[in-house]
Amino acid sequence: MFTQRLFLCCVLILALTVLLYTAGEAATVTELDITGGSISLNFGSLGTVSGTFTQNGQLLMGQYQPPPNIFPPITISHLTFSIFTSSGQPTFNFPPPSGTTSGATITVDLSSLFTGLSSTKWGWMSGPTWWSLNIGGIAAGSFNQTTDAFNISWTHAFTGIPHLTSGSFTLQGMAQVAAVPLPGAAILFLTGLIGMGRVLERKRNESKA
Repeated sequence: MFTQRLFLCCVLILALTVLLYTAGEAATVTELDITGGSISLNFGSLGTVSGTFTQNGQLLMGQYQPPPNIFPPITISHLTFSIFTSSGQPTFNFPPPSGTTSGATITVDLSSLFTGLSSTKWGWMSGPTWWSLNIGGIAAGSFNQTTDAFNISWTHAFTGIPHLTSGSFTLQGMAQVAAVPLPGAAILFLTGLIGMGRVLERKRNESKA
């Protein structure tokens, strides 16, 4: 009886160890399943264009996505955004998106995020500058460990762009994360528990015989 109780205590200790380890360990984000967000652009004396969107999309980590692979064009007021990710070469050399979660927080490197921008109101908004406008940054926010829901935001300062001075952005949705591997000590402990369980089962069978 004592041996059985000891075995159960060991199982509980292992389960608690695994829960505490996975809760505190950083997990790698593999994909953001976007359900909506917001965009706000400050055009100085021309005013601010801002709004929310509910466009669904998928932002993949570790690779670049040309338009419209993330999601179809987004229209806010008189502006249309065609979102994509790119290294930005030869002018830039941005890495592909990457992200991690740690407890209830999430951080995503979206420095490679670009948009093609067009307007039905401002005729001067045309040409290469607006076809490939970097809006990226390091996004951070909340992560729900139970539902995998995320809410991230970031800001971007623009230089050398006519009228455009700054922007703020948010994204919401569900994050897909890679499983956190168990530490080596926990694996060894689990192997020992399996062996102990077999011994207990053998003794039980012998006592019945």
